[in-house]
Formats: sequence, C-alpha cells, structure tokens
Amino acid sequence: MTDSDRDLVDLDMFFDAARRETTVLPGDLERRIVADAARVLHERQIAAVAPRPGRWRQLYDMLGGWPAIAALATACAAGVWLGFSPPSTLPDPAQYLVSDSIFLDEDSLVIAMAEEG
Repeated sequence: MTDSDRDLVDLDMFFDAARRETTVLPGDLERRIVADAARVLHERQIAAVAPRPGRWRQLYDMLGGWPAIAALATACAAGVWLGFSPPSTLPDPAQYLVSDSIFLDEDSLVIAMAEEG
C-alpha cells in the first residue's frame, strides 16, 4: 500500500476500536451456548463409538436391498443358461474352445474391419 492509500483507508483505528469494545451477552445466552455445544459434543462421541455395519450389510445397502440382489441373481442365471445352451441363432462358445480350427483368418478379419461405403 502506498501512503496515499493508507490515508484513505485507515483500518487500524477500526481494529483498535473493536479491541477496546467489550460485549456482554444478554441474559443466559452464554450458558445456553455452552450447554448446546456440550450436548452436540456428547452426541458426536456416541456416534463415533457406534459400530459400523459388516461388509455383507454394506454390500446389501449399496446394491439396494433384496429386489436388486434378486435381479442380479436372475441376470447371472440367465447368462449362465445362455452360455451353456445358446439359442440356435448364436454360435456355441464351447465349439471355439474344443476345435482346433482358426475362426478368424486374415481375410475374414480384413472384411470384418473394413468400412462400408
């Protein structure tokens, strides 16, 4: 700050006035504030001592309860079913594992990756 700015904005006198001023809280406000702070502190200490739920309960809550778990189990069962006995329109993945033939030779890979147009 320059000296000309200090003459315009002299905050020191405001800070000195604030330091000299003593404020008395009305009635029993200070006692109520301290009592409320003690109550909140006690509630937080009790909450900190409360045990956390186990991992299975956390997973249950994260997934959304029994309806969501039932939906996941159904989707898993459907995936296993389609994996073991696929419809006739889908290729059987077990054939890929058992046979020794090359499924994607270079020509079919080039055709598959080629852009149309």
